[in-house]
Amino acid sequence: MPTTGSCLVRGRPAADCVGDVAIAFQAARLQLMRSRVDLEVASAAGFSPDDKTRVIAALAKVGLDASLARRRIDQLSGGQMRRVVIAGLLARSPQALILDEPLAGLDAASQRGLLRLLIDLRRNSGLTVVVISHDFVGLEELCPRTLHLDGGVLTPAPTTAGDMS
Repeated sequence: MPTTGSCLVRGRPAADCVGDVAIAFQAARLQLMRSRVDLEVASAAGFSPDDKTRVIAALAKVGLDASLARRRIDQLSGGQMRRVVIAGLLARSPQALILDEPLAGLDAASQRGLLRLLIDLRRNSGLTVVVISHDFVGLEELCPRTLHLDGGVLTPAPTTAGDMS
């Protein structure tokens, strides 16, 4: 509960909306607690890992092949780890997805692929995507509205044209 003010999700106190907001950490490896991809996705989403159909559907939603379901987490690339985290979170059908530095540490190809995935998710599912980042180069299409946090105050960021949006 907030110490002052209120935090609402669709007009309801956030404490009453567990699962409506999903958070992906900057270091995906720290968020992955199970030994295999299928176990991780099912655990994060709250369903049985025996439900192969749901695991495969969650992986497909983030562009991962079903063959990765039985792979060990420590055999994944950084980009694959990020997608596994997002697959598990999305399988819970959240209203909002908060991403902390989602492109950090990824090679250029992985950055482009993850960015395309996130843009498509935002556009096609109505999912609210909040990105926390120090570097917004390349994120303009995903983040049409940018705010700066300075001294605890949110302010609109200047656009590339120099005006405020």
